[in-house]
Amino acid sequence: MTRPAPLGRGAAARAAFARLVHAERPILLLDLDGTLAPLRDRPADARVPAGTRRTLRALRATGVTIVLVSGRSARAVARIAAVPVDGILGDHGARALLGGRLRPWLPVDRPRLARAARAVAALLHGRERIWLERKDRSLAIHLRLPGGHAHGLAREAARVLTRAGLRVLRGHRVLDAQLPGVHKGAAVRRLLAGRDHDVVLYAGDDTTDRDALAALPRGGIGIVVGRRVPGPAFRTTSPATLAAWLARLAAARAARGAR
Repeated sequence: MTRPAPLGRGAAARAAFARLVHAERPILLLDLDGTLAPLRDRPADARVPAGTRRTLRALRATGVTIVLVSGRSARAVARIAAVPVDGILGDHGARALLGGRLRPWLPVDRPRLARAARAVAALLHGRERIWLERKDRSLAIHLRLPGGHAHGLAREAARVLTRAGLRVLRGHRVLDAQLPGVHKGAAVRRLLAGRDHDVVLYAGDDTTDRDALAALPRGGIGIVVGRRVPGPAFRTTSPATLAAWLARLAAARAARGAR
């Protein structure tokens, strides 16, 4: 699989930036953790930096539509982002917060999710530095164990979840377990089908973002933050460097609009 090309260097990156500067109806689909918000040991401590929030406001002021896409619940995303956006796809796209209203977005087998949660909870009972997060439409197992122990327990937990019929993705110190058909790619496709746009960008940093990157329409722009996700996208090193690039985009669009 090809590796992402560096963001900001080369003719292709400059052309993608120019398309976004001059687009009339651009949509930016942005992951939260590890993309806009730096990763934290405790997920509850994650926050989008104040400078990034200012940049998102500036982009929306130039006509950019911004939708946040996350494995967290939509309400949690809104709290951590702490900035007005045009929509949120939460729980890996199972639910959407649009127009101030939380609604189902993808069909979900709730009984299967409950059975999987019970099975993996039994496996993890009494373990330290590892915990199960039961979300409304998905599960996450957070691992804070030393490397060898984490790998063995992660494999065991993944087998339990897979037997229960869930799809398991290994991310940064986390296992994400999704119900069949519930992933960011399906959510993004549905969102884009109902929106008028001329350029679409998706930025993400982890394995759950691969589906969304693959779901981009022809001509879509993908950005990978860090090195966890290979593929045909541009790459930047951290949330800070992505924020700097977005700030340049906001400034360029504002300057174009002032002419």
